Amino acid sequence: MKLSEFVKKYKPYPVIDSSTFALLGENLQTLRCQVRYWLKHGHLIPLKRGVYVLSEDLRKGPLSMGFLSNYLLSPSYVSLEYALSYYDLIPEKVLVYTSITTKKTTEYTAAIGKFNYHSVKESLFGGFTKSVDNGQSYFIAYPEKALLDFFYFHRELKGAKGEFESYRFQNLEILNFRRFDKLKTNYNKKTNTIARSFIKFCKLEKKRYKALK
Repeated sequence: MKLSEFVKKYKPYPVIDSSTFALLGENLQTLRCQVRYWLKHGHLIPLKRGVYVLSEDLRKGPLSMGFLSNYLLSPSYVSLEYALSYYDLIPEKVLVYTSITTKKTTEYTAAIGKFNYHSVKESLFGGFTKSVDNGQSYFIAYPEKALLDFFYFHRELKGAKGEFESYRFQNLEILNFRRFDKLKTNYNKKTNTIARSFIKFCKLEKKRYKALK
């Protein structure tokens, strides 16, 4: 199969999964050799074993990193630092795509980015919504859930005001504290303690903002 034919087959799709090669009607051994050649020459970019994307000059449009995060490991939803940056709750641009999964903790490093997955028990897997990016849908934590996941996995946190200030949390007015309060009941005692401290911190920040106006 020529590269142009292969691209025509897969260009409409965001990812190329080797499990679909059998549907192409080609000799699989020959096709796998061609894929290795295209990988070597940069026409394909590997994400994990058997999963690829077309190079930037060959693909149809921009990639949705949220979609890819969900696709590489299922079930999962985008959360933690990447979700906090997405909601503009922290000022930093996050380059690692962080997710929550019920499967074991793992990571995939590719030329287009690094994908980290943190494992939780079933009772903590929830509190996410669907988002669409570049025509591709994916699951991402609500901002309140992203915060709780962040508190849960940053075990060095104690809930001190200075800790919250060090992360430069911003745009706190977008938070739904009724949802935050409901979601935090699923977490352990320490995370709940930090969450309560964070609510107090948000109230103080709100008063400070009003005083500045």
